[in-house]
Amino acid sequence: MSGIAGLIHRDSGRPVDERLAVALVAGASGADRPSRLVGPGSLLLTLGEACAEQLADGQVVAALDLSNIDELHSATGAGSPGQIIRHLYEQIGTTFPDRLRGALSIALWLPGIRTLVLVADRFGLQRLYYAVSATGVAFSSRVRGPLALDGTTAEVEPDAIYAYLNFGTVPAPRTPYRAVRRLPPGHVLVWRDGEVFVRPYWQMSYEERGRDRDTAASEMRRQTEEAVRRALLGVEVKHIGAFLSGGTDSSTVVGMMGRLSGERVQAFSIGFREERYNELEYAELAARHFGAAHYTRLVSADESFAVVPDLVSAYDEPFGNNSNIPTYLCARMAREAGVRLLLAGDGGDEIFGGNERYRREQVLARYGLIPEPLRHGVIEPLLRRLPAGGLSPLGKAQRYVQRASLPNPDRFYSSEFFVARERAWLLHPEFLAAIQGDTPLEVARGHYQGTRARSELNRLMGVDLKITLGDNDLFKVARAAEIAGVAVRFPLLDVSLVEFTGTLPARDKVRGTEKRYLFKRAFASLLPAEILAKVKHGFGLPVGEWLKTHSGFRELLHDTLRSSRCRERNYYAPGALEVLFRRHAEDHTPYHGDVLWTVLMLELWHRRHGDTQ
Repeated sequence: MSGIAGLIHRDSGRPVDERLAVALVAGASGADRPSRLVGPGSLLLTLGEACAEQLADGQVVAALDLSNIDELHSATGAGSPGQIIRHLYEQIGTTFPDRLRGALSIALWLPGIRTLVLVADRFGLQRLYYAVSATGVAFSSRVRGPLALDGTTAEVEPDAIYAYLNFGTVPAPRTPYRAVRRLPPGHVLVWRDGEVFVRPYWQMSYEERGRDRDTAASEMRRQTEEAVRRALLGVEVKHIGAFLSGGTDSSTVVGMMGRLSGERVQAFSIGFREERYNELEYAELAARHFGAAHYTRLVSADESFAVVPDLVSAYDEPFGNNSNIPTYLCARMAREAGVRLLLAGDGGDEIFGGNERYRREQVLARYGLIPEPLRHGVIEPLLRRLPAGGLSPLGKAQRYVQRASLPNPDRFYSSEFFVARERAWLLHPEFLAAIQGDTPLEVARGHYQGTRARSELNRLMGVDLKITLGDNDLFKVARAAEIAGVAVRFPLLDVSLVEFTGTLPARDKVRGTEKRYLFKRAFASLLPAEILAKVKHGFGLPVGEWLKTHSGFRELLHDTLRSSRCRERNYYAPGALEVLFRRHAEDHTPYHGDVLWTVLMLELWHRRHGDTQ
């Protein structure tokens, strides 16, 4: 791993105990020997390829993968990353991260004025955790690291667990530990002799501009090509590959890579024997179209089961996105082929308008076009008086009106948050009493209200940048690639490209019920027609089926969740998990299997990470 950590005592005369170095990098590979910067009452550490630098009246530790490093060298005249950071801080203060492009986590310690500055990148490509107590401040790229600070404990926070059970991840700024917080993407933290300030230095803005669609499509192609070009810098082409799912985004990245490098692209795809989850047909089509060297693998339930312990160990926060299994296996296959850097297509849905929920939102929003007196005075009272329609057309109408009447973001998430909807019978009374408020919707509402956008769709896309990407997908891919031994970059999250898409009118992203409207015009000459027309599936796997039919998965599920250790946590009401087991056995969809997987990963996280004192 490449990471940073540090601890600053508020008392500058207090010596730093050497044992803190071990605690600060908790969860990192034992093969990583940290580099140390020690000063009065402070200890800063780096792991892997992160840099540590002692400057005049200052210290910098940083994990950086910047796409504009050459530009910064020229602009500042500084020779090293640490010197660049200090120069920018001296020139423009805590807004300096806005000059940086790429993945980063930074700590700048200025002992002369007892000030620590922490920086997280715009999208959550790297994570940085911190804790503050009366004795000082600690930070780390690993969630347990800040617990090295005196005055902190590993007490688990009920609201974080509740949020996890609904999102499948713990949304920033929370972590599973009450004492530790995650610095949100695009934010800077300033600790000054005990006082703490956290503020954004970058926020996505949706300032729509009217422009000719052909001109906009051309600019989208140019910006995307430039983003991929920057992602290829610094690594020999023979050591670069790409994830290829067969979807529009990964296919676009592969196509652009071939055009820019002039070399045959190495593309990597995972498939499953269960046909409904297998996308290799589309990945193979894209690979043929671009003449890529295509590495594929059909993964069995046995092989997937074998990597579960690796993933439980790697994800030091509870993480329920089961597509980390194929992501890890794909990255491992790339590593075995000699690849050192993988490009991923994550982010395309959230900037181009490709999420299925955006199309569904357009359908629900049409209800608001009906005059209000007719909606509230006729339609809704009539449907309330009629008996529940179940699966009949009447029932569908009742459910449509019920969901369409909700304000956003509640409407956007109205088909999600199973645990929140079923909490009355599913959760233990003690756990319910410990939860403060309706956490899942509070998180979504906060992002929704904080997004600068005129249109409803763009505002919801801003929510997805924070939650779907920053809290979930990027953590999934980055951590899976890390344990596979490869670096990963996300060209579609190049800040210039993302900010450009913020200027596009919402109607050019989703037009009626057609997703990716402008994107399809922009890349019609690059992508095969079959891929432009396909229904998105993405990297998924038949976990629900395996939990029923594979002896290893089935025994792990039942033995773990029926154990006394699981019961004694008092998260679930007596008998509630048995209800989920029965529903899963009767369910022919992946739905209840995914719910049980989320529950299972929480218990396995406790046993590997949370119960360790």
